Amino acid sequence: MDTNALCQNCKKDFSILERDKDFYSKIKVPAPTFCPECRMIRRMLWRNVRSLFQRECGLCKKNIIAMYKDDGCPTYCTSCFNGDAWDAKEYALDIDFSKSFLIQVKELINTVPRHYKYSSGNLINSEYTNYTIDNKDNYLAYSTIRNEAVFYSEYIEDSKSSFDCWNVQKMDSCSYCVDSSTSYNSHFLVESHNCLDSYFLYDCTNCSHCFLSWNQRNQRYMILNQKYSEEEYFEKIKEFKIDTYSGLEKAKAIFLDKIKTEAIHRFSQILQSQNAVGDQIIQCKDVYNVFDIQTSENVSYGNRILGAKDSMDITGTGFNVELAYETMSGSINGSNNHFVYYSLNCQNCEYTFGLKNCHDCFGCSGLRDASYCILNKQYTKEEYLNLLPKIKEHMMNMPYIDSKERVFRYGEYFPYDFSPFGYNETNAHYFFPIKRDEALCKGYNYFDRPKRNYEVEIASSSLSESILEISDDILGKTIGCPNKEDHMLECTGAYKIHSDELLFLKQKGLPLPRYCPNCRHYERLSYKNPMRLFKRKCSNNCGTEFESTYSSDRVEKVYCDSCYKQAVL
Repeated sequence: MDTNALCQNCKKDFSILERDKDFYSKIKVPAPTFCPECRMIRRMLWRNVRSLFQRECGLCKKNIIAMYKDDGCPTYCTSCFNGDAWDAKEYALDIDFSKSFLIQVKELINTVPRHYKYSSGNLINSEYTNYTIDNKDNYLAYSTIRNEAVFYSEYIEDSKSSFDCWNVQKMDSCSYCVDSSTSYNSHFLVESHNCLDSYFLYDCTNCSHCFLSWNQRNQRYMILNQKYSEEEYFEKIKEFKIDTYSGLEKAKAIFLDKIKTEAIHRFSQILQSQNAVGDQIIQCKDVYNVFDIQTSENVSYGNRILGAKDSMDITGTGFNVELAYETMSGSINGSNNHFVYYSLNCQNCEYTFGLKNCHDCFGCSGLRDASYCILNKQYTKEEYLNLLPKIKEHMMNMPYIDSKERVFRYGEYFPYDFSPFGYNETNAHYFFPIKRDEALCKGYNYFDRPKRNYEVEIASSSLSESILEISDDILGKTIGCPNKEDHMLECTGAYKIHSDELLFLKQKGLPLPRYCPNCRHYERLSYKNPMRLFKRKCSNNCGTEFESTYSSDRVEKVYCDSCYKQAVL
């Protein structure tokens, strides 16, 4: 039977489902005392993707671009971190049963050298990236896998020569696309797939040479959902003058209005999946309350998942992961890991930070090829198995209690204030944005960025209207961003045009951007619904109820699956 509980953080009631209880029993952990959303925020506080710093490797002293600011903890480049010049076991601590075990874990995490960023595989000419696997010639691209020449993008896989995209796959020569896939030379696509030579499409599939259209399938030469001949189409497109900034902005305004007032919205973007509840779900089965997830089965309460099975409360999880619970970046080939951050090829680990090729470790940091360790100290298998129940009992009897009186016993993820990142540096700020005072009031860390030292050479408002008027002289110039370091947008205040970016824009006939990459990133996020589920009825008055990321007070026409298929497909 489902039961209700009161969240320690937001003080709201939440349900613990019967199937949730079965999972907790299976992996032998107590039920959570925080609601799913507060648990997600807690994990996201450990996912800093975009906030990078120039600093020295703590070992070889070469300059690196790291996701950790200089907070006193050593940070190593990849060659040093993976090298033999140091051993994480040298930082081992003896268990102290007179104080909270989580406090001891925090001391260890803040002492053991860290890998400077989340990267693996081949990384070629892609230093200004993070959460990256097998990428080449990428720049300011984050959470990216198997890409080439991708700029200013995030949540992107198997793409090339693309700019300013969010959550896309298999894109080539595209820009400003969101939640889209398998398209070529297309720009400003939202929830569209298999498109060619198109602009400003919402929920379109298998379309080519289409412009400012929505809910189209297998169409060519469409403008505002009206069919034209090939010759008429290209003549009509010229009238929009999208090579100019004002023309592009006018087209964008029309696009956003049509999405809101005329397009039919499917209650959820679920593709090739069974028994799925959430949004942006591809090739999944039996998943609930999940977002941006692919090829997974029996997973609940998570986001940015690329391949998991029989898991709950996971964020930023890669391939071949099972029986994971409360993990953040529990990446590849993981099994039975709980309450971990950044692990590769690990099994049976709990409360660990940055482990690789380990199994049966508890409360450890930075270990490689290790087993039967607690607080980085080596034990025999027998000693380890005898100590574990004592430590878990100690965590129940002497929990960590933070400044807001939130209690963290065994079974909860790392406390909010343990994160080495400020709230505004992390994915938590993307999806649950709050201002500085509110973050501090909630007991979250916050990063007050130092004033950047730059001199604006060109105001973005004074840039030439058309890309045809732009010369290479713009390269290297400091352009002022209109949002002037707005903290809610992580605005950098100024930006420069990259040479590859200028070449791309000239080839595509698109104007120079007027805002910095971070502000453009937050504009793309505005196209997405919140990571929350609401109960509502179909806008087609069929009476069907469903859970959707569209709340009942939204003005869009939101259809159930059956009505959507009848109207669109």
